Amino acid sequence: MMETMKQVRVMARHLVALLAVLLAGNSAKAQPAGVRLDTLHVLHIDFQGNTQKGVIVCNQQIAGDLRAIFARLYEAKYPIERIRPISEYGDDDERSMQANNTSCYCYRPIEGSKKLSNHARGLAIDINPLYNPCVRRKKDGTLLIQPATGKPYADRSRTFKYKITTHDLCYQLFTQHGFKWGGSWRSLKDYQHFEKVE
Repeated sequence: MMETMKQVRVMARHLVALLAVLLAGNSAKAQPAGVRLDTLHVLHIDFQGNTQKGVIVCNQQIAGDLRAIFARLYEAKYPIERIRPISEYGDDDERSMQANNTSCYCYRPIEGSKKLSNHARGLAIDINPLYNPCVRRKKDGTLLIQPATGKPYADRSRTFKYKITTHDLCYQLFTQHGFKWGGSWRSLKDYQHFEKVE
């Protein structure tokens, strides 16, 4: 009887994940082969100090890590403005980032490349992206800042709220779980980005 209940719970989780993918529009149509997604419901503290219910669509491989990390962030009252699936922004990464939306799965290539992002495999997550933009120097010497509205937060020597640094609890928890931080990269700086790829 207990084994049957366990199987029912596993099947229900798979159905919820499948439903999230089906509702994700364009992302679902192009999902890479072999990727198994899960849908997590997590509690978080918003910028007004209120408890909110967030939804993360992620690869099953990192679901346990994310559950543990977000439970600790919630316990510590770490502020995250919103956590919604990218489908709620029409699968538009820029719109999601400008809304300062924390999200994981998004079927898309790496900016300026044909190679798929680790978000397309559900193995990367962006935290408070407006305040932690991705900054890349283009060939012409100009800076590409994503989201575009994150320009005031591209200068990391400045002090401001919601900035992820190596001293930040968010950074510490993700790296303890084996994630790499985009803020440590050399070719570009993706301060919002954590990924776990084996």
